[in-house]
Amino acid sequence: MKATYIWGLYPENNEKPPKKHQENIDFNKKYFNSEIIGLGVIKKWVTSLGDEKLLRFWEEIPHPVIKGDLGRLLHVYFTGGLYFDTDCRVNKPLNLKKEDKLILFTEKLLTDVSFLGPRECKSPERMLRIANFAFGCTVTKHKFLKEVIYECIKRLETVIFDSITPLTDEDILWCCGPDVITSIYHTSHKKYDDILLLDSTYVKHLAYGSWRM
Repeated sequence: MKATYIWGLYPENNEKPPKKHQENIDFNKKYFNSEIIGLGVIKKWVTSLGDEKLLRFWEEIPHPVIKGDLGRLLHVYFTGGLYFDTDCRVNKPLNLKKEDKLILFTEKLLTDVSFLGPRECKSPERMLRIANFAFGCTVTKHKFLKEVIYECIKRLETVIFDSITPLTDEDILWCCGPDVITSIYHTSHKKYDDILLLDSTYVKHLAYGSWRM
């Protein structure tokens, strides 16, 4: 199975990931074939989706991490395979069954909704957080990912029209980050019988967090 990584979000990034990122990518090759893509690859999926709002907003997206968060969803939606952040290490085989079409990972289990950001829904089930640093599909164009993508577009429209300046880390994460895939999971997962949710023992997120302000 293919594993995709995104690099080159910032103009000052080197063409290749630095050593500590590349070590993770190389480590994961024991489980998956790997590819590294940049935003240039993602742009064609923006066009392929054919959504007028996204086509209009793409160049206005106010932070490269938001483009990366949305881009990973678009790439897996159109190509299938797994996505991992470059600061992820896979701990063990996923052992997928043929009925497992969408693979999600638990990010964390909060102890209180007060840990959630100001824009995030505070319902008790949302304490179970779904990762966006790792996910994947064994098929293309899974309807769950389509829901996540369109929720991103909805939130992106809000951020752009609100003209939030400067964006906080919480704004960036809310727009197309882990709260989106978490929200769609809790509202929609019962519609799908092909979702495999794996616990946090499968992937270690080293959380280098170099983008944060």
